[in-house]
Amino acid sequence: MSTLYQILGLPQGADEQQVKTAFRKLARCFHPDVNTNDAAAERRFKDISAAYKTLMDPHARAVYDRALVHRRDAAARRFRQMSTTATAAGALSISVALLILTWTQRAPSQQQNQFDEAAPAAAARMPGRGGSWATYRNRRFRFTLKYPADVFTVQKPTTDSGVELTSDNGEVKLRIFAAMNITGTTLADHRRFLVEHRYAGVRLEHTPQSKLWFVLSGSRGDRVVYEHVGFLCDGTSMYGWQMVYPAAQRTFYDLVADEIHRHTVTTSLRCGALPPLPHQNPVRRLPPPRQSPLSMLDP
Repeated sequence: MSTLYQILGLPQGADEQQVKTAFRKLARCFHPDVNTNDAAAERRFKDISAAYKTLMDPHARAVYDRALVHRRDAAARRFRQMSTTATAAGALSISVALLILTWTQRAPSQQQNQFDEAAPAAAARMPGRGGSWATYRNRRFRFTLKYPADVFTVQKPTTDSGVELTSDNGEVKLRIFAAMNITGTTLADHRRFLVEHRYAGVRLEHTPQSKLWFVLSGSRGDRVVYEHVGFLCDGTSMYGWQMVYPAAQRTFYDLVADEIHRHTVTTSLRCGALPPLPHQNPVRRLPPPRQSPLSMLDP
């Protein structure tokens, strides 16, 4: 994924004047008035404009820089982990170590959920410039996720079936949801249902998946939707989140969504399953239900 700086052809430490100069130079080349009926040039101009808007806003640029540093740190940690794995005794030893670490953690109560807000004592601090990321824990449905507390305003959840967060300017919604799988649908069938119904008019562009989760992300008009859905390994319940944001700001919020996705994990030990590691970058059954077991979250 290109960074905002790469889109403008700048180093990360570029100052405000450099950003302005780069934008003006690229705008002259890719502006729609210069490239009539050129869809590729129009898309490039939109990316350039979105990068310029974010980098010229001190607050938005600071948040973006923290997320960018965290993404690079996470990639470095994954590389170190792979190197260590290659020289270790093998996959069996790693599995045993993970199992020991999992069982030494205190078993979570199923009586209530927990929001770790952005206060210094409660926030989950990500590596890199001390960016403030908070943790949402759903004890009943046994999953957690991390989100940028300096982007979204925390609203206390009223039930364990979900909560909605809103960006400071009100333009972006982050909805966290969970439900019992009362219809007995499979992960594949639920994904098919969403593609055929909820996202029938959405141009899907990013659709990674695994055995226990999938992502559907794409655009419709001037809005972008990014949804992560996970199933417990025994299929008794599902959980996830959906973020809807303006297409004009997608370069920034695509990165935020990818980070939230990487830090959405189950804490369930049912079926003898270990909680998965943070997701890597993207790389049977009952009849389909007539309606989604989750309430519709229209993008």
